[in-house]
Parts: sequence; C-alpha cells; structure tokens
Amino acid sequence: MPTKEQYYEISAVARMTRLSSHVLRVWERRYSVVEPRRSDNQRRQYSQTDVDRLILLKRLVDSGHAIGSIARLGMDQLEERIEKLEESGPDHGQIGINSTNAVQRIGLIGTSIRQSVREAADADENLRIVGEFEDLDDLEKSLQPGSIEIIFYEKDTLFMEDLPMIRHSIESVGAGRAIVIYRFAEGKVLESTPGSGITALRAPIETAGVKLALGVQLQPVSSGETREISFHVDENIPPRMFSSEDLMRFSKISPSLQCECPRHLATILRSLIAFEEYSRKCESKNVEDAELHGFLHLTTAQCRFDMEKALAKVLTHEGIRY
Repeated sequence: MPTKEQYYEISAVARMTRLSSHVLRVWERRYSVVEPRRSDNQRRQYSQTDVDRLILLKRLVDSGHAIGSIARLGMDQLEERIEKLEESGPDHGQIGINSTNAVQRIGLIGTSIRQSVREAADADENLRIVGEFEDLDDLEKSLQPGSIEIIFYEKDTLFMEDLPMIRHSIESVGAGRAIVIYRFAEGKVLESTPGSGITALRAPIETAGVKLALGVQLQPVSSGETREISFHVDENIPPRMFSSEDLMRFSKISPSLQCECPRHLATILRSLIAFEEYSRKCESKNVEDAELHGFLHLTTAQCRFDMEKALAKVLTHEGIRY
C-alpha cells in the first residue's frame, strides 16, 4: 500500500529549515519559492519536497546568494550549486566584515523603506537583498554569520537603549554596519561617535537616499548603556485600527479619487504613529517633562484615531476592503 504523504505546519517547517515563519511567508509571497497546500481551516501545510527545497535555498542564502536570484531554480539546479559550494570550500560566496567582494548583501527590516531599497538593488548589480525580516531577532535567527554585510533597519523611534541591540545584531550576523531609518530620535543619540557601525538617517528616504547611504562614509551614532524602561499605558489611548502593513498597502492603492486620499492619509498616519510612540517613551524616560509628554502622547493618539476613521471612511467610499 502506498504510504500517505507527510505534511507539516509552518511552525514545524521553521524549526526544520531554521527559517522564521515571517521569512517563509515573505519568500512565498514575493518569490513563490514553494506553494504549500491549505488545510480546511486555511492553514499552510508543507510537503517533504517543500521542506527539502527550503533547506537548499536556506543553505545557498547563508552562503551569500540573494534569494531573488535562486528562487525559481529547480531542485537539480539548487543541488548543483550546493555541490559547487562544497567543492569550493566552506567560505565560498560568503561576505563578512573583512570581505573585499564589491557586492553588498543586505538584510532588510521595514515596510516603508522596502520599495526604495528594492529599487536601489534592482538598479545596481552590486546590491543584493538577501532576505526581508520582521525584526532584529528574526534576522539573527534566520542568517548565519557572513550572509550579509549591511542591515537596513526601519525604526520609527530611536533611543539610547536601542543601540546595544543593534550592535549585537551587527556582530551576530557578521555584518559591517547597520543603516537605521528613523522618524524621531533623542538628540544625544545622533551625536557622532566613530566606530559604532551604525548610520542613522531620518525618514522618509527615497531610492536615491538609499544609494547615497550605501556609498558614503559612515556617520555613526553614539553608544549608550542599556537600561530597563517601564512604559505607562493610558487607558484613554485608543487602539490602532490599521497595522503598518495595512498602511503600506493603502499607500500603493490607485483609487478613483483624483486626490489619492488613501495614499496621503496612510503617509500622515505613519508619521502620527511614529510620534505617538516617541512621546509615549519620552513620557516614561523624562520624569521632569512627564506631564508634557503624557499630554503629547494622548493628543497624538486621539489625532491618529480620528485620521484612522477618516481613512476608513475613504476606503469604504472607494469600495476597498480593509
């Protein structure tokens, strides 16, 4: 009797392949690396063939290949490349801090900057996006040392205690530096201190800005001690109606309205959300000005909520599901 084929849930596949669930979803959505079947309740189910393919792709990405360049290769082609890697030695194709290879491999974290970084990579053969990740922890778990040399990291707010975590990620994956795109930051964070390996750039940043950041001398930010912060949560703060991914999707919609309201409102909301987070953290960090920052936090949150309702009304008027 034929044996029943084994299928695995995404959590099991993540463990077997050492790819995070987020990376698996990105690879499927953007590169169609595998096509898992769906269960009755619409959960992803992966075959053993899918798992074997993902393991080979992960091995090649860890060796420095950009996922976009190998995503559509067949199993025979993937295995052939693995054999060439083994023949060339364990260091073949990898880029570390001391590499002289002209190709700059990028690990990308962020939604708003995603398109700009992709456009820069598409236009320059010496730039490659190795993978897109949910956060720093996801990046560290998904990549082996030497897989990338640059971390592109979008972070709405940048504080002193964020810097040790960023530096840890740089060291963990063997990158040369991290380029952090922020909207709001403490002034002292932006003081230049040579050798930190972090470049801080204020958002928004377009494709030209990405290229410039990759080609100029580092302008690192200062170091600081890590400390525990307890955040105050105001019960009057309205919950968010839309996620960052939702806003990114709405900003790309081309509606019938000539003023392109969904795109403009999504842009406004991203800035409001960033300042809301910034003032929320300042409320707890700065005891002297806690009352002022508490007022700013609440006022911004209420403004953000009103703008979310405005966006929801526009989407409904346009017949756009959300």
